[in-house]
Amino acid sequence: MWCNGIICGPILLIWTLVRGDLKMTVNFPDLLSPGFMVVLLSSCILAFFLNYCIFLNTTLNSALTQTICGNMKDLFTIGFGWIIFGGLPFDFWNVIGQLLGFLGSGLYAFYKLIVR
Repeated sequence: MWCNGIICGPILLIWTLVRGDLKMTVNFPDLLSPGFMVVLLSSCILAFFLNYCIFLNTTLNSALTQTICGNMKDLFTIGFGWIIFGGLPFDFWNVIGQLLGFLGSGLYAFYKLIVR
């Protein structure tokens, strides 16, 4: 996984320079404000603990348990995000799209475990 970061890091840096995203980030007016720093630090801490919990779950449990937990996490994350934050119409085609995504994820995990 760390090789992916080494390979993608320079490419993403060049991409952000070309698109102007790095300049926009540096010129962001609230970049050094305490409120923004608290939110950014909190987000980083939550991401760290989420990854730690995933790695801990993987080492202590079976691959099947990890797969089920991952699919449930995706279900709740997308479901709560859909309900709490909105921005995506709650209509027939969006529900079908989400269900197809979950079905594909579940079938992939099922067949991946069957092959082993």
